[in-house]
Amino acid sequence: MSTDETTRSTILRPKLNRRHLLKTGSAAAVAGAATIGAKRSPAFAAPAVLQGEQITLRYGTWFWYEPGRAEAWRYMIEQFHAAQNEIRIEESGAPFDEFTNNIIVQLQAGGLDDDLVQTTPDLVLRLLRAGQLASLQDVIDSLGITTLSPAHDYITVDGQVHGLDVVTVVFGLLYNAQLFEDEGITTLPASVEEWVEVSQALTSRPDQFGMYSAHLTSEPESFWFQLQEWAMPFDGVWANEAGPQVNSEPIINAVSLFKTFYDTTFPQGSDDSTATRQWGDGQIAQQLIVSAAVNVYRTSAPELYPHIRSYSLPWESKRSIARIHPITVNANGANVDAAKEFVKFLYTPENYRELLTRQLDVIPAYDVGGLDEYFSDLPWLTGYEDISPTTPPDIMGDFIFNNQEFGQIVINRVTEVLTADRPVEEAMAQAQQELEELGGRLGL
Repeated sequence: MSTDETTRSTILRPKLNRRHLLKTGSAAAVAGAATIGAKRSPAFAAPAVLQGEQITLRYGTWFWYEPGRAEAWRYMIEQFHAAQNEIRIEESGAPFDEFTNNIIVQLQAGGLDDDLVQTTPDLVLRLLRAGQLASLQDVIDSLGITTLSPAHDYITVDGQVHGLDVVTVVFGLLYNAQLFEDEGITTLPASVEEWVEVSQALTSRPDQFGMYSAHLTSEPESFWFQLQEWAMPFDGVWANEAGPQVNSEPIINAVSLFKTFYDTTFPQGSDDSTATRQWGDGQIAQQLIVSAAVNVYRTSAPELYPHIRSYSLPWESKRSIARIHPITVNANGANVDAAKEFVKFLYTPENYRELLTRQLDVIPAYDVGGLDEYFSDLPWLTGYEDISPTTPPDIMGDFIFNNQEFGQIVINRVTEVLTADRPVEEAMAQAQQELEELGGRLGL
């Protein structure tokens, strides 16, 4: 394996706090290093138990609504259908800002509607604790994979992994190199202060904006998952074993920084779809966003794509949130075996490599090799490599099991800071009280 591939295969080796893991089971110890190598499986064929009557599986995900990624998944499903006749995949799910809440409603109603469920770092834990997820260890064992990313350890119980990553993303700073050149900016920010200055220099309302981050309560999932990253310049956590930490100095600093950017550089009121259009039109210069966004922009704004770059995070620790997104199998569904066959197809090395490159992703879930040329052709990758990764469980404590409820309280109070000029300390003190009450109701 090349040096570049080794770097990417080890980028997600988080130091997991065991208080963050499942209270109802034990988790595997974090691997210090994985053995390199995976057997190539033979050509896919459904097992005899499935052959005969055709089975239709519902795959619930937000990917169908994401430009670029949707096309990649539909291609893989076409290949799966061409490889056998026994199993068919049916699209299910909802857009990202609705998806998790829809799954939670299903869970509260007694079970999951889909055979295959796409998850986020927090949703997978919620479903695992609720006993909804089948073990996929037999899939990994059958393929002979020995290099599964240690990022899976937090969803491994008693040696059984309960989800397999199909896209791991990490936050970084994307920028439009053409706008930087047009403004005569030749030195990239190396500190938070310089980041603010450059972003303000790139702002010329109403035509150009130095930064964008989701900030509307009408898009709560986007707002909250992006806001979490703003604690990283100050090495903050939103919660830990002591409970909520939203009135701590690092979080106060994070919200204050967000407010500064909102006031001086954001296209205020733009939702995600509007911001995507503005980015494509060259109106937004930077975003603190996950690497997966690049595929959206390559698809929706092909003229912009050659100008997209990233730079090293302008804070000393380089700390950044890395998010694993496992595909899971509904343990209580009628088609567990068939669903596992689809996962096995996806994780066959040649198929997984095809999926990763079509999605424009950069962190393999296991070593599949043969990616050097692909990585070298991604000029926007640099800033996503120079990070110190942390994970959502690391920054949310036991509230990771109720991430949406926690986030809703936070974004409501942050919105008051943004739009009503409520003092940050006052707003976050109220959020702290509300979150402590939430923790009491949840028994945390």
